[in-house]
Amino acid sequence: MRWFDSDFDYVQELIDTWNNRRKRVRTAYFILAALLVLAGILTAVFPVSIFAVIQYLTAAAMIVIGIYHFIAYSSMTYYFKDGMLIMSGILNILIGVMLFFMPVALTVQVVTFMLAFLLIFSGAQKISFASRLKYFRIPHTGSLTFSGVLNIILAVIFLLLPFMSALALNYILAAYLIITGAALFVEALGMHKLSM
Repeated sequence: MRWFDSDFDYVQELIDTWNNRRKRVRTAYFILAALLVLAGILTAVFPVSIFAVIQYLTAAAMIVIGIYHFIAYSSMTYYFKDGMLIMSGILNILIGVMLFFMPVALTVQVVTFMLAFLLIFSGAQKISFASRLKYFRIPHTGSLTFSGVLNIILAVIFLLLPFMSALALNYILAAYLIITGAALFVEALGMHKLSM
């Protein structure tokens, strides 16, 4: 455990780290958002004919998002690390692996509920992180809060809808990808240079 040093400015450390990496992270968010929205649209438009291809692309996207959560966690300054990122990364990678290897008939309900719990964890993590940033008077946290609320609303919808067929899973994955892409886009738009 790292001991708290009252003479060290942890908020300034976070701001400096953020400002140094902001452009790269923002560009990566825009690219990932575009890829997720494109994969979601293709999943919705071609549900049967290219299902296998979209399934593999979706699985790869889920694994990439999971890996990104691990990288984001490890690159955060110590006092701003959030363990929910690790849980979210694990769930994303599990869903991606399930989509790669298991037949759809067995995984429809399991993947749907995993997506719902993943969205709940992800939304809670974003809301928690936004409130932590707000506590330290770091501005522009509204888009992060909005993204978290959007994830939780989608999770509730996933839990309430009936999931009986592979086609339903296809549209659920399409909705997940499009909304996740839109949420990343909103977050990227809200990434401003921080100053105290």
